[in-house]
Amino acid sequence: MNLLNKFFASISLLFIIGCGTDPEKLEDLFVELSASTEVANYDETFELTWSSNASQCYGSGTVWIGEKPTSGSEEFRLRRGGAYTFILECRRNNEFKNQAVLVNVNKTVSNNFIFNIVEEPNFQASIASDHVAKITAYDRGDFNNDSVGDVFLVSQINDASNTHVSTKFIQVLGGAFPTFSEIDAQGCNATGYVKRIDLDQDGISDIIASSRDSDIAKPSGNLCMFRGTQTGLVLDNNFVTNETDLDFVNSDVRYLASIDKNIDGVNDIYILTPDGEYWIEMGAEDGPAFEKVDYSDSFTESYVITAGTVIDFDSDSNNDILLSAYDASKQGALIAIPRSADTTNWEEISIFNNNIPLIKTITSLDYDGDNEVDLLIVGDEMPGDEFNPSPTNTFRIYEEGEAGILDSFQDFEFPKRGVISLNKNLFITDFDFDFDGGDFLFTLDSIPNTTDNFLLGVKNLIETEGEPTTFSIDPVLDGDLDIENFNYENQQMLFVDLDVDFDLDIILMEEIASSESKTISLTFLQNQSN
Repeated sequence: MNLLNKFFASISLLFIIGCGTDPEKLEDLFVELSASTEVANYDETFELTWSSNASQCYGSGTVWIGEKPTSGSEEFRLRRGGAYTFILECRRNNEFKNQAVLVNVNKTVSNNFIFNIVEEPNFQASIASDHVAKITAYDRGDFNNDSVGDVFLVSQINDASNTHVSTKFIQVLGGAFPTFSEIDAQGCNATGYVKRIDLDQDGISDIIASSRDSDIAKPSGNLCMFRGTQTGLVLDNNFVTNETDLDFVNSDVRYLASIDKNIDGVNDIYILTPDGEYWIEMGAEDGPAFEKVDYSDSFTESYVITAGTVIDFDSDSNNDILLSAYDASKQGALIAIPRSADTTNWEEISIFNNNIPLIKTITSLDYDGDNEVDLLIVGDEMPGDEFNPSPTNTFRIYEEGEAGILDSFQDFEFPKRGVISLNKNLFITDFDFDFDGGDFLFTLDSIPNTTDNFLLGVKNLIETEGEPTTFSIDPVLDGDLDIENFNYENQQMLFVDLDVDFDLDIILMEEIASSESKTISLTFLQNQSN
């Protein structure tokens, strides 16, 4: 056989061998991801382990994002409770596959309160040794245009005869290192209602403050305006044009709220006095100005108004005014004042006094997770205030039903009911400890036989197969939580997230007395639970 024939014979043999053998198949693409536990305790380490025969892998989820090696492990130590999903997606050429695991982080109620040790207060002021200072009102907003939440608080100072003698207005500008300062507000003694709103629509929160109907005495200067600036709030009573008869010195405010007057989706300011209704309408062409509306009311003049809220009481898509009050015999009442379009309908007023306690707090609350509004009310044994508190005996939630919101309610027990007094102003209902809404936290008033500082209520969702979902509230006092670095007894506390880390910090107010003087101090207690 010549060389050419041998060459073709060899090629033919190789072709025959090649056609008779299958190419090596790729192994099926796989992705394996596992967690060392399905339930991890707060601040406890757990581990993810994974492997894949892919060429590239990517992690996704709340705390696990980005390219990952095709095999490996990673430790986690999470300080926020809830369910965390970890997803590993891998690819090989145009083939994709993923695997997911779920880890629930168990954060107990106590785990939400872990505070730093503080050596010095952030703010101090001297008062007479026989004077007493109380925080009577506050609100939150952005008062210096830095997109970080700030706090405005009012401290009323009474003398030994319980007469209101002076007032301090403090702003706390939030951030990594919150700053405390007193606002120069000489002549202003508005210690009741405080409402945050952007009056001039410049993107910076402003404040309007007033006395309240239930104040025993109303010193002059009981309506004040604070304008937000690039450096914080300043007193400016000429900020809003006032060509009405509303007297800032002796305004006799019965109720102050933010209400959408003309149903344009923007809340306006509403002030109720015996002489008229006064509005500040947002977005006015010539800037903010007071407008007076005369009204005739022979129904509420015999009542002392203690609190109020804005709610669509009659389900007509208009927000109505709902006031809590009591009469001369100390009988509690709820007063519903309907509104339609831009009118308050005083002739259609309704007064409810059957099974109504002496209410000092009334506010909306998302209790049952539906689309209807719920109401939280807190009531005392007798009328009182921060300086003369009365024991709290009522904690009630009204749920909107087919017949009306006042027809269905639930009274809740809480520790030391009838002994402690829940503060009517220093409370929050918009912080969710366990991601189902409806939790609340009340600071306690200073009252005999009380060493606790606050009452926390955590809402629980109860699901039973084949039955409607129900809810319960677990109330607990801070004294039962065993909080570290928290050696305080019945002190005034304001809860707010000042350092933007989604937990509740505390502004603590204390009085330190000596034989000749007394010092009031404000201290920032940073919550480090997150």
